Amino acid sequence: MKRSIFVTSLWAALMLSILPSSTTSAFKQEDLDKLASTKQCTFCDLRKAELADADLSGQRLSGAALSGANLSRANLSGANLRATTLSQANLSGANLSAADLSRATMRGVQAPSANFSGAKLAGADLSKANLANADLTDADLSRADLTGANLSTANLKGANLSEARWVDGAKCKEESSGECDKDVTAPKAGNQF
Repeated sequence: MKRSIFVTSLWAALMLSILPSSTTSAFKQEDLDKLASTKQCTFCDLRKAELADADLSGQRLSGAALSGANLSRANLSGANLRATTLSQANLSGANLSAADLSRATMRGVQAPSANFSGAKLAGADLSKANLANADLTDADLSRADLTGANLSTANLKGANLSEARWVDGAKCKEESSGECDKDVTAPKAGNQF
């Protein structure tokens, strides 16, 4: 009897050590505290953080992990978000005007009605992003990947789309502005050798 209880306890402990913990994919509280106190948190782990309506304008978050974070209606205007990971984040109605999102990974981000006017999104991965009704006026989307993105009713007036990968996978010509002037000589994504 004692032996079976010991074996059962040992088995349970082993299984708990093998199973991924739910906290491994959540943000680090010390990183959130650092952001609150210093207004900067480069390379922080803020995955799945609840930051809706937060005022993060002008803050330095370059290289931060923000995948799955709720940043709906947050003010990120002028923020440094270079090379951040925002995959699957909620940016609905967020203000990212003049923010630097160069080389950011934003696959599947939900950003309907978000304000990206004047934002730097050069080289950003926006594949499968929901940018419906987003304001991308004068945004730098050069070399950005927009494959499969939802851009319905998005405002692209003056947006730099030079060499961007368009929603259908076609490459935009150099000097494309406001709309993707497709480069018919370039191979589509997936057809390159």
